[in-house]
Amino acid sequence: MKYQRDFRDKGLSKLGDSLANLMYSLALSEYLGQPTGERVPNASLALALELSGLKGLVPPRTDKHGKGDIAEAVIAYAWLEGEISIEEGAAILRKNLSEGVAHFTRKKEVIGEAFAELFKVIKDRLEIRPG
Repeated sequence: MKYQRDFRDKGLSKLGDSLANLMYSLALSEYLGQPTGERVPNASLALALELSGLKGLVPPRTDKHGKGDIAEAVIAYAWLEGEISIEEGAAILRKNLSEGVAHFTRKKEVIGEAFAELFKVIKDRLEIRPG
């Protein structure tokens, strides 16, 4: 089924919030060797958009919460279109987590860098070419 490709859609954003947090929690649980549930900071998602070359999807003067919503909508759209699974997303994140995720000094940056790698895969599969 094809869904509307509007990354400012609030429904996509809400679904993407759940998917992003689930993928991250799965990746972090595997990384730490114990179950955990964590939320992805909007600052990390905003950084991930920039690092992955998807900054062009964000309208000017959008705050980090708005950027996070767009990032989450991208994840939901990719999942709905069958371009990324929860398991694959978690595996990409896990592969790109580093020690900084367990420390508060660079935690947001480390999460952002891991999500940037996920967004690069999504960008290629969905052929997103932000203007």
